Amino acid sequence: MSTSPLDQSISLTELLDVEGFREVCKSFSELYGIGIKVFDIEANKIADVRASTGDHCGYLFTVHPTQVACTNLVNKIRTIALTADSEPLAIDCFSGLRYKILPLVYEGSLLGRFIFGPYAPVELKAPPAQLEQYRPQLDLDTLAGYLKEIPRATEKTADKVIEHVTQILQVIIHGSYRIQMTSKVHIASIQGAFDELEVNSRKLKHANDKLQELDRLKSNFIATVSHELRTPLTSVIGYSEMLLEGMAGELTPEQQEYVTTILEKGENLLSLIGQVLDLSRIESGNVLIQKQDIDPRMVVNTALSDVLPQANKRRIEIVIEVDDAVTNIVVDADKLRRIISNLLANAVKFSSPNSQVKVCLDVDDVRPTDRARFDIFEPERNRNLRLRVIDQGVGIPEEKLERVFDAFYQVDNSSTREFGGTGLGLSIVRNFVQAHEGRVEVTSKANEGSTFTVYLPYDVRGSDNGTSAEVFSQQP
Repeated sequence: MSTSPLDQSISLTELLDVEGFREVCKSFSELYGIGIKVFDIEANKIADVRASTGDHCGYLFTVHPTQVACTNLVNKIRTIALTADSEPLAIDCFSGLRYKILPLVYEGSLLGRFIFGPYAPVELKAPPAQLEQYRPQLDLDTLAGYLKEIPRATEKTADKVIEHVTQILQVIIHGSYRIQMTSKVHIASIQGAFDELEVNSRKLKHANDKLQELDRLKSNFIATVSHELRTPLTSVIGYSEMLLEGMAGELTPEQQEYVTTILEKGENLLSLIGQVLDLSRIESGNVLIQKQDIDPRMVVNTALSDVLPQANKRRIEIVIEVDDAVTNIVVDADKLRRIISNLLANAVKFSSPNSQVKVCLDVDDVRPTDRARFDIFEPERNRNLRLRVIDQGVGIPEEKLERVFDAFYQVDNSSTREFGGTGLGLSIVRNFVQAHEGRVEVTSKANEGSTFTVYLPYDVRGSDNGTSAEVFSQQP
């Protein structure tokens, strides 16, 4: 985790608008005629405003011994130890001039140093006698002429000027420090939130990786178990059929009833296993779509034969209505048959005995006025084959309509529910419809029946009405 911005020290360079700060120092220097220098805690120069001492100091720099002395003094002024509690220091130059040094402090933190000078004390009338040792290279008369141009001040005056200047500078630093700290607090809060999000993101990624692995294992397990169950179950169904046909001898009426029950339950179980396998293939992306030009009427009739025995047993009439405008469509015939079979099986299962289930086929031409459904970019996709399965059964409560297409979802999930099943049929329907770039909808009211509507576009991209194949993967 990165260091918090609040734990990082603030330098004067980061804190101040350096150019604006230099202008303030320059205005004070021009007002009092005395130079001002400001350094940060690392001895980096922030401001350097020189006044009328340029000729005096420049002349001293032309003589080697005084040049060395000036360099040593400057180093001392820049590096002399200061603390946040240090009092202003007065440092006298060998030339008789004087510097005032004081710390720049904010809330107990040493930020840098303020250097005022050089200026000439009022008692300095002429160059100090100690400069005689540098004759003849150093002309004291020339130096005295330059000395007259340097501002003079008593200690009291110098202290007042310094106090006034530093108060102004402290105000500038205070305002800048507040802005900087506000910015750092904001950055720290953002960084803290980011660090927390990063930790949560890693946790979620780890959890997601585990879930994906578990999901893969689950799909493999379901596929393996379902496949292994189909083999013995197929044998059970086959032997049951042979028994009913009398291949092992005549059966008594009671034996025929028992074998018929075995056959019926075996076929139901085989259908459930098929649905589980379908779901497993869908989740793994291994479903092959083989499209061909087919007559939807033929597919409806084939699907009807799958559920007719169950409908007859419950005395439910299935009525098929096909509009004359219905024409051939390019789809996967087997997938369309299973879509219709699942919808019909559901309708029969949840309908009352002696009621009616209706299958309607027509063409849905979406008009431009229907803005919610009209596709202006691909208008050829606005012509759909519409399939409706309408029952007069128990219906679906409005609050549960959105979930009926979820895998393993049961409207009545109580242990005493009247109707069995895995809750996979509608999930498979939705996935097969989406694989054809269509959509499925449901309208229903409790105790008033349900209507499931499937829209399959007549437009087929990349197809020439021949056979095409693609693999799709849709999460149920």
